[in-house]
Amino acid sequence: MNIRSRAREEGGAAAVEFALIVGVLAMLIFGMLQFGIAFFELQNLRSAAREGARVGSVQATADQVKQRVSDMSGGAIPANNGAIVVQNTSNGTTWNTVSGATRACPPKSAQTVNSQNRVQIDLSNALLPSNLVDIFTLDIPLMPQISLRNATVTGVFRCEGN
Repeated sequence: MNIRSRAREEGGAAAVEFALIVGVLAMLIFGMLQFGIAFFELQNLRSAAREGARVGSVQATADQVKQRVSDMSGGAIPANNGAIVVQNTSNGTTWNTVSGATRACPPKSAQTVNSQNRVQIDLSNALLPSNLVDIFTLDIPLMPQISLRNATVTGVFRCEGN
């Protein structure tokens, strides 16, 4: 038997092998893409929360902190969204919610060594914008839906300033 006749006998084998593997290959590629986008957005929100906490630690108001978080997230989450929570503590153990035009950190006279400003973005919050809900809900072909929404993104900075 020569080489040409052997090549003719195996002509469709490559097509069958490709048909068997293409589903798994597509699942891997699309899964990596969707997870990569979700991970990028998670890192983006972490950076935004840290930046908001940094701004709050130098005596910005809670509204200014939320606006900074919104700006640093590239507009992914609006400043008035209920998923963004600005908190502070003066004793290191009790976090007090800050609202309105109140400063994110207490005045210098009320601060202790443990006074901190904390910004949280709750990804499981029902008020989270639908674009973020879609990003953190992975829909990979041939697999059940995977939700990454059970996380809370947090940024903490020590209070400084007057």
